[in-house]
Amino acid sequence: MTAATPTVRRSSRAFVGKVVVWLVFALLFAYMTVQSVGNLVSISGSVRQFNAFLDTTSGGDSLRSSTPWLWLVLDIAIAPVAFVVALWITRRARLAVTIGVFVLAFAAAGALWLDLQLFVPSLLDFGRSS
Repeated sequence: MTAATPTVRRSSRAFVGKVVVWLVFALLFAYMTVQSVGNLVSISGSVRQFNAFLDTTSGGDSLRSSTPWLWLVLDIAIAPVAFVVALWITRRARLAVTIGVFVLAFAAAGALWLDLQLFVPSLLDFGRSS
């Protein structure tokens, strides 16, 4: 005799809800990533222009700046890493848990992202003297 094993059917409505949450947060995290790439392009261009200006002046070598690549790459990586971690955590979770985890992941990634958006330009201080 074989006993029939009951199959647990998940609500298709809950699955669709989770997919909607994943898509909405994928767009939000993608926007954050695009902004970070824009920051990388802007900062690296500013550093390149500043160093080119110093090349035209005499004695400007001591003022040369280097692009803070580590911080700029970290700034880009924050959103995709947060999304993948939240997606991995919620792959078998209920809809309410999925929403909570993604809100928390977005808030944490946003806080770190904004800190880096403010921190990286302060590393350069082109026009300030100490």
